[in-house]
Amino acid sequence: MPWSLLLQLVPRKVWLWLIGIAMALFLLQMVLFASAITTLIGFQKNHSNDQVKSVDVVNGTAQVSAAVEQYRPLFEEYAAKYGVSEYVELLMAKTMQESGGMLDDVMQSSESLGLPPNSIEDPERSINVGVRYFSNMLEKAGGDVKLTIQAYNFGGGFIDYANDHNNGEYSKELAIEFSRMKYQELKHTGLYSCIRPESAATGACYGDIGYVEAVLSYMKGGVVEGEIEPTGDWVMPISGSFIQTSDYGMRIDPFDGTRTMHRGIDFACTNAVTPIRVVDNGQVVSVRNGNSGYGNSVIIKHESGLYSHYAHLYSLHVTEGEVVQQKEAVGKCGTTGNSTGPHLHFEVLTKNQYRSDIDPAPYLGL
Repeated sequence: MPWSLLLQLVPRKVWLWLIGIAMALFLLQMVLFASAITTLIGFQKNHSNDQVKSVDVVNGTAQVSAAVEQYRPLFEEYAAKYGVSEYVELLMAKTMQESGGMLDDVMQSSESLGLPPNSIEDPERSINVGVRYFSNMLEKAGGDVKLTIQAYNFGGGFIDYANDHNNGEYSKELAIEFSRMKYQELKHTGLYSCIRPESAATGACYGDIGYVEAVLSYMKGGVVEGEIEPTGDWVMPISGSFIQTSDYGMRIDPFDGTRTMHRGIDFACTNAVTPIRVVDNGQVVSVRNGNSGYGNSVIIKHESGLYSHYAHLYSLHVTEGEVVQQKEAVGKCGTTGNSTGPHLHFEVLTKNQYRSDIDPAPYLGL
C-alpha cells in the first residue's frame, strides 16, 4: 500500500500518538545507554583511584595490643550504632596510635567535644564519642578513608581545605600545606609543637602530618601474638656491665648550654663495636639512616603498646616490618646525628611519634 494512501486512511491523531510513543521509547533508550556509560566510567575511575588502596586496608585486621583488644565489643557496638561497622578494625588501629589502650580517653576524643586533651575519664565514653566523630568525618569526606583519618587528627576544617584545594582528596603534601598554614595562624597560642622531625623540617607543626601512615601501619596483620609475645621482663639494651651517662629528664644541653628535656637514657659504649640489642620481642616499625638528630635509629613496637627507640647507631642490622626477638642485635653503638661521642640514646615511647616518651628507667629495672 502506498505511504500516501496509508497517511490518508489513518487519522492524524493516531499518527501523533504513534510518533509520541516512538519518541518516548527513543529517549528512554538514550537514558539507559548514558547510565550504563556513566556506571562504566565511574567503575573504571574507582579502580584507578589511589583512595581504593586505603579502603582495601580497612578490610584487613588491626594489629593491636591486648589493652586495645579488650575494647573490641565496645567498638563493634558503637560502630553499629553510628553506621560504620565495616570500619571496626580501622577504629581499633586508630586507638593504637592515639593511646595504645594505655589511657582512659582511649580514642583521645575529648578534643572533638571542645574539651582539653584527656578530659574523658571513661573508656566507653571515649569510644562512643570517637566513633561518632569518625562517622561524621567519614560522611563529610564522602567516604574518602585517608581524608577521614587525617581529619580525625586535624579537625573537619581539613576536609573543607581538601575540597577547595585538591578536589576533595587526601594527599600527604596537602596535609603538610594545611598544617603549616594552621601553625602560622595559631603558634602564638603556644599550644602546638613539632611532634615529628619531619614537622620541624617543613614547619608543619599543627597536628600530626604523619597520622595517616601511622594509623595504617597497624593494619598489616592481626593481634600481636605468637613469636612477638612479650617475655614479661625487658633486658638492658647493652649486655654485661654498663655505664649510664645521662638520665631521663631536664638537663643542660651539651650543645648550647640551655636547660632542655632529655627524652631518654644514655649509655656509654664502644663505637662500631658494642652490639645494641632488643629489650623484648617485637616488630620493627621504623629504621632511619641519619636523617635527624637521632642519627641512625630504630624503633620497635612491643605487644604491650609501648615502643623502644635506639638512637645514634653506627650500623643498622634490621629492616622495617621485621619481627625481632629479645636480645637480638638491632645494630652497633655509634655517634651519628647530634652526638658528642659514642653512646646509645634509649627511649620508651607510648606512640610511634616524637615526644610521646616516658621514663625508661622503670622498664629497665633501674
